[in-house]
Amino acid sequence: MATMQLETIVGFNAGQTVNTPLTPNSNSIAVPSGDSNDTTNLSFLYNNIIPYWSPQVSSSNTTTTLGSDIGNGVVTFKQGLTVMYVPQQGGVYTVVLTGDIVDGNSLYKITGKSLGVFPSKKAS
Repeated sequence: MATMQLETIVGFNAGQTVNTPLTPNSNSIAVPSGDSNDTTNLSFLYNNIIPYWSPQVSSSNTTTTLGSDIGNGVVTFKQGLTVMYVPQQGGVYTVVLTGDIVDGNSLYKITGKSLGVFPSKKAS
C-alpha cells in the first residue's frame, strides 16, 4: 500500500543513477532527471572522484560531443567523444557513448556502449 501511495505522490520514477566503468581508471555516471524531456546529466570521471566532462542529453538535445581533449596524465577523454539519447520501444531510452579514451598508454575505442537504460517520461 505504501508503494502505491508513493507512486501516486511522485507520479513518475526516472530510474536509478548508473555508474559505468569505461577504462581501468575512468567511469561515467548517468543521472536521469525524470523531466518531460528525459534530460539525463552525465559526468565522466577519473577514478570515480575527479570529473572532467559533464554533458547532458535529452529528447530535445539528443547528441553532445566533447569539443577538445580533457583529462590528466593518466586518463584523457578525447575530442569527439559523443553521448547520445536513443529512444527505445516500450517506454524507455538508452544513453550511449561512442569515441576514444586514452588510459595510461592504451587507447580505448568505445562504440555504442550503454551508459544506462531509463524509463521515458516523454513516452508515457
